[in-house]
Amino acid sequence: MHLFDSTTDTLAALATGASPAGVAIIRIAGPHALDVARRLTLLPAAVPARRALLREIRHPRSGEVLDEAIVLYFQGPASFTGEDIVELQCHGGTLQVAAILDAAHAAGARAAAPGELSRRAFLNGRISLERAEAIADLVGAETKAALCAARGQLFGALGQAIDGIDRDLLRLRAEIEALLDFPEDLELLDAPIADYAERATSLAERCAALRSTHRLGRALREGVRVAIAGAPNAGKSSLFNALIGESRALTDDAPGTTRDAIEARVDLDGIPCTLVDTAGLRDEGAGRVERQGIERARAEMERAGLCLWVLDPVSPVPPPECLPVELLVVENKLDLGLDAHAAIRVSARTGQGLSALKSAIVRALRGEGQGLSGELIVTNRRHAELLEQAETALRQAAVNARESPLEICAYDLGEAARCLDRIVGKQVDDALLDEIFSRFCIGK
Repeated sequence: MHLFDSTTDTLAALATGASPAGVAIIRIAGPHALDVARRLTLLPAAVPARRALLREIRHPRSGEVLDEAIVLYFQGPASFTGEDIVELQCHGGTLQVAAILDAAHAAGARAAAPGELSRRAFLNGRISLERAEAIADLVGAETKAALCAARGQLFGALGQAIDGIDRDLLRLRAEIEALLDFPEDLELLDAPIADYAERATSLAERCAALRSTHRLGRALREGVRVAIAGAPNAGKSSLFNALIGESRALTDDAPGTTRDAIEARVDLDGIPCTLVDTAGLRDEGAGRVERQGIERARAEMERAGLCLWVLDPVSPVPPPECLPVELLVVENKLDLGLDAHAAIRVSARTGQGLSALKSAIVRALRGEGQGLSGELIVTNRRHAELLEQAETALRQAAVNARESPLEICAYDLGEAARCLDRIVGKQVDDALLDEIFSRFCIGK
């Protein structure tokens, strides 16, 4: 039997962060939440909803007093999951939380699986699927910009945009279906047949516009690896230290000082980035250990989302051809006053040009026209893929409206609608829900 097959179990889970902490919230949710809570603490016959009660928590078997906690009752369906929920606000010591969870299990609740509470909220119609996914993004946000993007999705921005496209798509489908059922009533339709292709194309472009924000959204949600590469003595480690604002990588005039990849996390205008300092690339003169570092450097360049190729103006070495990632060429040692070999010039020693370099990195990661002014940003790869599939189906519908029987156009429009529905959680199967909610924290 699948763990999620039973929606009648009463669950218990820690809803706050990992212990130790000053306060921990243990959430008990399900049809018997009040019964479980009564076995743990003395509650009145009629428990007032949304009123804080101070009660001792006792183990239901031994009677041992475990803690004194605030007890809050949320009566379904006006709760997070749509079921009865009792929250215990107790002291947040690691052993303390474990003891109270053990008592809740002894009282009849079972441990919640990762994401099971959010899954129940979705299944009970409390939140749509894309809003449930935003909860995980909200918890995992590492920058203010990522947090803002997650909040927008949690508050329904993506769902509203999808609903707007879906409503216009539904009107178009209804007109075509009416024409297929009653071809003699063509003159009664809102638009002629020639207009169908144009409307399908317009809907496709709206999907494309939403999908285009995923480049920035993915960077906000997942972070980006930025590899700093170049020939030996170009100043890669010095630039790495300058960008992170501390001396992490060893620097020396001798070539081959860096022999391994060194990482550091930085926030570049709201985008979480992992900067990777790599060994200098050269074909001759490297020892056995340095050659291993060079191989790691090449692997990091291919793995990265963006590569900074650092040039030494004294002996500039061009970047390798056919690099599979986006590349920014950065000339270091601007303070030497030599001729320029690249548009982006910095001095890792003095800090000159660093602000312009950071801006160039952010522009490259955002993509054209993408800002952070509060507009809707698609952060989830699943949503972007479904938007792409919907766009493809709509563009095919536009072609078929002109060149094929309308039945084929109607099928394409239906396929686009199915893709949009899957974003917000309509017509989704258990396998997809398992995949989505298994990535959540326990207690969420």
